[in-house]
Amino acid sequence: MHDHHDHDHHHDHESRHAHGPACSHGHDHAAGAGRRAITAAFFITAGFMVVEAAGGLLTGSMALLSDSMHMLTDAAALGMSFFASRLAALRPDSSRTYGYRRAEVVAALANALLLWILSGYMLREVYERFQNPVPVLYGPMLAVAVLGLLANLASAWILHGHSGDNINIRGAFLHVVSDLAGSVAAIVAGVVIYFTGWYRADTIVSLLIIALILFSSTRLLGEAFHILMEGAPKGLSLKAVEKELRAIDGVSDVHELHAWSLSSGFNALSAHLVVKDPARQQAALKKATCGVAAGFGIKHTVFQVESEPVENSSCDICS
Repeated sequence: MHDHHDHDHHHDHESRHAHGPACSHGHDHAAGAGRRAITAAFFITAGFMVVEAAGGLLTGSMALLSDSMHMLTDAAALGMSFFASRLAALRPDSSRTYGYRRAEVVAALANALLLWILSGYMLREVYERFQNPVPVLYGPMLAVAVLGLLANLASAWILHGHSGDNINIRGAFLHVVSDLAGSVAAIVAGVVIYFTGWYRADTIVSLLIIALILFSSTRLLGEAFHILMEGAPKGLSLKAVEKELRAIDGVSDVHELHAWSLSSGFNALSAHLVVKDPARQQAALKKATCGVAAGFGIKHTVFQVESEPVENSSCDICS
C-alpha cells in the first residue's frame, strides 16, 4: 500500500508558489470587508434599538417593543458574527489543525437558536397583550417604525454584498432582514390603527413578525447543522467526483470517498485510489488533486494510493 496526502512535494511547491499568495490575499481582503460590513451594521442596529425601545414604551406599541427586542438580539448576533469572523482568520495551530473557520458556523447556529428563543419570549408577550388590548399612540409609532425601516434597509444593503458565500454573514443578514420586515409590519399596524382604531392589529402584526423570524432562521439552522454533521458540501455530487477519479489513467477503483465542509466555501475531500501500476501512481495522484480542485473547487484533498484493493482499508485493519 502506498499513501499520498494532498499534492506530492514538488507539485505542492509549484502550486503554492503560483497561486497561494494571491488566494490568501483575496481571502483576507474579503474577510476584512465582511468584518467592516458587520461593524457598520452593528452600530446602525444598536443605535436604533434604543430609539425603537423608547418609542415602544412611550406609544404602548407591542409591535415596536417586539421589534426593539429583535434589534437587541440583532446587535448581539452582529457582535457574535464579528468575533467569529476574527476567530476564523486565525492560523491553524497544534490544537486546531484545520484552523478556526468553523467558528463562523457555530456563530450562525447560535444566531438561529437565539432567534428561536426570542420568538418564544415574544409569543408570551403577544398572548398577554391580545388578552388585554391597550391603546397605542399610532402617530409616534408610525414615525419610529419608518425610521426603523430606513435603518434596517441601510444595514441590509451593507451586509447583502457579503452574504452570498459566508454562512456567518448570512446569519447576520437574516437577522437584519427579518427585523426590516418587522418594521414594515409595524408601519402596517400603525396605518390600520389610524384608520380603524383596532388596537389588536398591533398584536396580530407581532405574530406575523414572529412567524417571519422562525421562517428565516429555520433554513440557517438547517445549513449550520448540516455542516456540523460533516454533511457533503451543498451542490457537490459525490457520484460526479467518483466518476472523475475513476476516469484517471491507471485508477482501477475508488473507495472511502468522503467530502465535507469546514465552513461555507471551504470544502475538503478524501478518498482511496487503487492504482495497480506503481509507475502511474504519482501521475494519478497529481491528476486527482488537480482535477478535483479545477472541476469541483475543492482545494484541500487527501488521497491514499493503494497498489491493490484492500477491504476495510481505514484504521480498523491495523487491529
